[in-house]
Amino acid sequence: MIGLYAQDCSELSHAGAGRVWLCRLLRPTLGKKILLVFVVLAATGVANWLAVGATLLKMQGMTALVNVSGSVRWLSQGIQLDVARFGQGFTQDRTVADARVVRLEAAISALETGGVAQGIEVKGLPDSLRMDIAALRLAGDNLRRKVWLALDGLEQGRDVGEHMNAMHAEGANVLGTADAIAAALTLEAQDAESHFMGILLRLGLLDLTILAAVLLIIRRRVVHPLRKLATVSRDFSAGNRALRSGFRSYDEIGQLAAAFDTLADTIERDMEVLATDAIELEKRQQALAKFSLAVEQSPVTVLITDADGTIEYVNPKFTEITGYAPEEAVGRNPRILQSGQMSREVFTGMWQQLRSGKEWHGELLNMGKTCDLFWEDTRIAPLKDEQGRITHFVAIKQDITARKQAEAAMTDRNAELERRVAERTRRLTESNRELEAFSYSVSHDLRAPLRGINGFASLMAENCQGCDKTESIEYMARIRQASVRMGSLIDDMLDLARVARSEIKVERLDLGAMAHSILDELAVAAPQRQVERVVQECLAACGDPVLMRAVLENLLGNAWKFTAGKEPARIHFASREENGERVYILRDNGAGFDMKYAGKLFGAFQRLHAPLAFEGNGIGLAMVRRIIGQHGGRIWAEGVPDGGATFYFTLGVAPENEVSN
Repeated sequence: MIGLYAQDCSELSHAGAGRVWLCRLLRPTLGKKILLVFVVLAATGVANWLAVGATLLKMQGMTALVNVSGSVRWLSQGIQLDVARFGQGFTQDRTVADARVVRLEAAISALETGGVAQGIEVKGLPDSLRMDIAALRLAGDNLRRKVWLALDGLEQGRDVGEHMNAMHAEGANVLGTADAIAAALTLEAQDAESHFMGILLRLGLLDLTILAAVLLIIRRRVVHPLRKLATVSRDFSAGNRALRSGFRSYDEIGQLAAAFDTLADTIERDMEVLATDAIELEKRQQALAKFSLAVEQSPVTVLITDADGTIEYVNPKFTEITGYAPEEAVGRNPRILQSGQMSREVFTGMWQQLRSGKEWHGELLNMGKTCDLFWEDTRIAPLKDEQGRITHFVAIKQDITARKQAEAAMTDRNAELERRVAERTRRLTESNRELEAFSYSVSHDLRAPLRGINGFASLMAENCQGCDKTESIEYMARIRQASVRMGSLIDDMLDLARVARSEIKVERLDLGAMAHSILDELAVAAPQRQVERVVQECLAACGDPVLMRAVLENLLGNAWKFTAGKEPARIHFASREENGERVYILRDNGAGFDMKYAGKLFGAFQRLHAPLAFEGNGIGLAMVRRIIGQHGGRIWAEGVPDGGATFYFTLGVAPENEVSN
């Protein structure tokens, strides 16, 4: 049987499952001890409850009997009073006295055999009062007969003095007997109360004794071992490695003490091993410090990312080349350096090679914090763990901007010539396109107002003899309207031509602040409009501030104009990153357009809405497309008739989410 108390019942698995279960059943664990204490306390509590309940029930019964016997006393007095009132003529109704007689009979019956009297449910009187209840029954019956004889005689007008005297005598007997019963019941109730208090005292002493025994056992078998284990643990952690608890028992505390002693032995052995390895660790730390110093003072850029490409470390050379401080770069993606002038295939091929576990080498044209471009000869190698999984990437980059500039200088003349030829070809193509638009405008848009001028002028010439002054003024107003429209078309054409000749000055911009300014101006010009405006904060970009403001004035102005009939009108301006490229998005819930006419949207003098519905000459979006193209970007749009329009554009670079100071 001793084997059944093994420290771990699983050690008996070789003896069969029955031995294991028997070991677990007989093991004196804390849970079983606590359950045993709970059962003892619960049994004591149930016994206390039953004893107290029985005693209280008995006292309640005595109290009820005393109350009923008291009701017999005042019922008999009430009966005599009711009969006297009836006899003296104060009342002509004898039913009150009859009702009291019936209630007196019910009370006496309840005292005899139990029942309900005066709303109180009682059991019969104890056997010790049987003679008293018999006397009460006899006196009650006599009182009832005398009352009825007196009442009957009074109703018939006879002399009932004899009956009245007999009634008073029997009433006195009832009172005396009821008082005797009440006194006896009171004494029994007092005895029951004394007995109840004695029971409570004995139960309290028993509960106190059991509780003291439980506390003593807990203190000896739980508190003292735990306190000793805590003391040994504290001293052990303070450096006294030779201490052990030495406590053994078959419950969880004994197992905990044994586990602590085993752990202390293991720690002591590990400390010896650690002391042996301390010298080797110191050597490695010195070597690591030398390596860290070499990386920090390296003449090339060193950048380390995690497996997802998030920057974890940059050396000082990185800050010197890019302008980004370590706290600005760590936690972000190396895409912050993309200039937008490298093809996507370069980065796609780079990541495919790196993900396959191979080193990548190439030259990248990057952009610093201040939009300065620089070339880097870049080597990126993946770092793997013991399982061969890629955990980090290390990039070693050397600034080769000077070499690239020297190489470019060697072919500068040819490249410049080719650039000029290409630029002139592009400008010629644009000029031809604008010339075609201009020719179309002259043949259609400009001729229409001229025909109006000529037509109305001819009418005035033909009708000047017989027309009145009002009709002539109307003709004149129409002539002025046609002239104003022709002047507006010519101004728009000049603006478009001026944009084509503009020189771009690239600066760091906050398109969000610029959009807020333009929307505020539109709101001041139309204070009656209620427009919901949502503009993303810090929409950073690199571009010409004058030309980019013209872009936003046209796009936001169109959104403001084409939402005039919407309640509520909504305009939203934000950006997102798609495939390493920053895309700016302007969305409204205005008139929209049919996508089958999207090809005409950015053409000069092209309109998708009736002139009477929305004013304009159709030159604004053509100007926007020209400016975006000069920045190396692109623009496109999506729309639904009467469902709003969304304009997307890029600027050929991938700026950061925040504007540098």
